Amino acid sequence: MKELVASGDPVLLSALKYHLEGEGIEYDLFDGFVGSLFPGDFSVASSRIMVSDEDYDRAKRLLKSLQNGEMACE
Repeated sequence: MKELVASGDPVLLSALKYHLEGEGIEYDLFDGFVGSLFPGDFSVASSRIMVSDEDYDRAKRLLKSLQNGEMACE
């Protein structure tokens, strides 16, 4: 498994999970409870989304598209 993103931003994490599921990419959320303790995008209070090595490149492209505003949740 590889770390796709570490963030304390619940909106980014939620949108990313939505799009990963839509693409059929399995993921694990590590430290998911930490973001609720310290809201905001703090590196010390980050939740991490992990994906398989095989899905990493595809998931990384999806993340970049999301961060660039090219995707939206329906």
